[in-house]
Amino acid sequence: MIDELTRAQTGAVPPQFRVLNTADATLIWVLKWSGDADHVIANKLGTMPSRVADVLAENTHVGSRDQATKMVARRDG
Repeated sequence: MIDELTRAQTGAVPPQFRVLNTADATLIWVLKWSGDADHVIANKLGTMPSRVADVLAENTHVGSRDQATKMVARRDG
């Protein structure tokens, strides 16, 4: 049965999304540079695309871009 006021199905549990940490934010940059779309990255990390967009806009995890750049440079160098 669906509650008419909230449009929620009885017993339905809202999806839980991971909170991103610094390592995740660094990985987001690497995946983005590899050509993955925001929603694909979010799916891989089990989070919302808006959280991925916040990292890429540097609204959260400021400095993760620099960390990812250094990580890629070490790998390639």
